[in-house]
Amino acid sequence: MFADLIHLHQNDFQTIAEAWIRVGAQAIRLVEHGEMIASMPKDISFSKKEIIGRNTSGSLELHIHGMNDGAWQSIADAMTELFSHVLTTETEMEELTASLVETQDKLVALYELTQSARRALKIDDLLDLLIQESRRLLDADGAFTAIYFNNHRPQIRQSAIEPLPEAHLHAASTIYRKDTRRHNFKDSMTLPRGLSNVIMSTLPVRENVFACIGVFNKTGDFTSHDIKLLRAIAEQSGAQIDNALLYQEALARTRFETEMDLARQVQIALLPQSIPTLDGLDIYGASAPASQVGGDFFDIIARKGQPLVFMLGDITGKGMPAALLMTMTRTTARSAARNMPFSRPDQIVKRLNTDLLDDFSTVSMFSTAFIGTFDPVNRSLLFSNAGQSPILFMPVQGEPQLLEAQDIPIGIFEDYEYISQTLSLVPGDVLVAATDGFNESRNNAGEMFGMERMLLALKHLRGLSARGIADGLFKAVNNFSEDHPQDDDRTIIVLKVSERMESVSFQIPAGYEDLRIAAKALRELLMLHKVQESVINNCELAMQELLSNIVEHSYSGNKDK
Repeated sequence: MFADLIHLHQNDFQTIAEAWIRVGAQAIRLVEHGEMIASMPKDISFSKKEIIGRNTSGSLELHIHGMNDGAWQSIADAMTELFSHVLTTETEMEELTASLVETQDKLVALYELTQSARRALKIDDLLDLLIQESRRLLDADGAFTAIYFNNHRPQIRQSAIEPLPEAHLHAASTIYRKDTRRHNFKDSMTLPRGLSNVIMSTLPVRENVFACIGVFNKTGDFTSHDIKLLRAIAEQSGAQIDNALLYQEALARTRFETEMDLARQVQIALLPQSIPTLDGLDIYGASAPASQVGGDFFDIIARKGQPLVFMLGDITGKGMPAALLMTMTRTTARSAARNMPFSRPDQIVKRLNTDLLDDFSTVSMFSTAFIGTFDPVNRSLLFSNAGQSPILFMPVQGEPQLLEAQDIPIGIFEDYEYISQTLSLVPGDVLVAATDGFNESRNNAGEMFGMERMLLALKHLRGLSARGIADGLFKAVNNFSEDHPQDDDRTIIVLKVSERMESVSFQIPAGYEDLRIAAKALRELLMLHKVQESVINNCELAMQELLSNIVEHSYSGNKDK
């Protein structure tokens, strides 16, 4: 050790040698572990007479030739110890300097790692940078990170000369997770095969996520300095990893919300964009999903020369799975109603069950449905109810009543024979087909809206139009629920039977005095249907205004045009 340093202290040795020569010594030698490392003069034969001074450890000797007076022994020992101390201090200073340089290099590398990590937004890029730099700084064969989300199997990333099976790194992180106070692992009975030594540290991230970093298979043993450095790396990187996780979650949430919004737009587009008009029938439908997408559906299909078809259904569950099956069910039902030679609702329901049974069975779901056809000529309603409730009938004379489902839902049994039922209606009768999102709505106290409240609300609303009844029921349920979150989708179809209006057509001259002919014909028609006098007066006024504008601007009062 001293042999490498003696050249730095040659002048010091020369000063000591000259001092001894002045008091009678012939030559001076410095010996370390039996080997001469310095002498003065260099080309002299040494006298056998000598005084040997030794340091405390005995590793360094000062041979003073030509003197054997024991009085000088203590001085020789003290001088040897002093020179040994000088050389030892120099050695320690060099080691400290080397350590400081290495530490400085690592601090610079740690700083550069931190700066680079701040620029990495993607979590995978950040973790790759972290493990690569950790492996380099600690001079090991490999490094890895393990991130546990909600106690699930961790996501592992590694960088190694010879990558290890992910299961082995999972096992190592599991061992550390059991006792995070222990950082150094080198017990071959504990570590999985392929890991000779591992040091680990926790990456400080959010509470519901556990993350750690490990460096493995270093030649020799990991030191306490290595552990401190890894902990510093982990502490510096934790905030960046947490930010990257937040960015990743925000990106995933934005992507999900965008996809859900697109799905909601598609679902809305699939619902009727306009309600068909039918002489003798006032019909309206609406749907309010509990989330962005729902499992309820309704449709109203006007077929030329054939009865009006309307349908309403409810897929079990909520969210995207229910929404996808809802789309399939609605599309299949609409296709069957429009294009197939079906005249009865039970045939449409059976077709749904046949076509969708396998799909429903695969995901253990089913669908309730109410499908009906209305013939305005004889005011006959033909319907098939596959487990749908509530279906409420409010006759013009009598109390509202619940129409129980006669058949099972769609997607449960193969080759089930559904049936159709007939209901003869008269003007003023109202039929309400709804999903259970109405009667099963809850308030903050956990109380359900229930069937009784629903029947009571409809009794007060029955005098309104079909839309007025639907809007009123939505309002009643919302008022009852207050600010309690909507638990289920709410969908409704309201049919209200009215008198069929007769049509009257005639031709009159384009003169102001002849407008009374049209007004009189309109009044007689409205009176025949028992329309209120105030309404008749308003209709007369509107017609006269309309026809006056036509005469003035289109004909300029010229009857011959």
